[in-house]
Amino acid sequence: MINFDNLKMVSNACVFIRHGEKDIDNYCLTDNGRKEITKFSDSLRLLNKKIILYSSPENRCIETATIIDNIVNGTGKGIYTSDVLGKPGIQVKNQNEYNKLTDKMRCRDIFKEWKEDMHPEAMNSQEFIKAEMVKFFEKTSIKDGITIYIAQSGTVACTGYSLGIIDYKVDNGEWVDFLDGYVYFCK
Repeated sequence: MINFDNLKMVSNACVFIRHGEKDIDNYCLTDNGRKEITKFSDSLRLLNKKIILYSSPENRCIETATIIDNIVNGTGKGIYTSDVLGKPGIQVKNQNEYNKLTDKMRCRDIFKEWKEDMHPEAMNSQEFIKAEMVKFFEKTSIKDGITIYIAQSGTVACTGYSLGIIDYKVDNGEWVDFLDGYVYFCK
């Protein structure tokens, strides 16, 4: 989970998280997911910082962003969407090839193989993702507050790994929890 104490005294922080808990059958947020997002949002609100949100176009990501925005900003309208965060996501080089992978593998298994430089026909390189994410963060982050980015687990894992911030050890059963991710500080 994101450490809110580390965010109290900083500005220009990019908080990149996975969406809230989803229902496996319909991919909408669960009641528990909504409760956890509310708790997460309350912690953000207590920071007393300007907060803007960027979301993947995926419904569960937008739903997560909307709940956060309603609680933190009281608007439900201050959300930007970006394909960098999903549909397809910065890690995807070729959507058709990536779809072939997701048809037969779980995202965490694709991530594990991608770290070993597999699937270059479907996925962008770590170097490409790092360069593009740094540019994206610099372009979209607010200098006097916190920018929240909401995506799916594979995007969180690939971007965090490419930036050298976090490495999920799939063999040890690690994976991106709901509302978990990393913090990147723009210069």
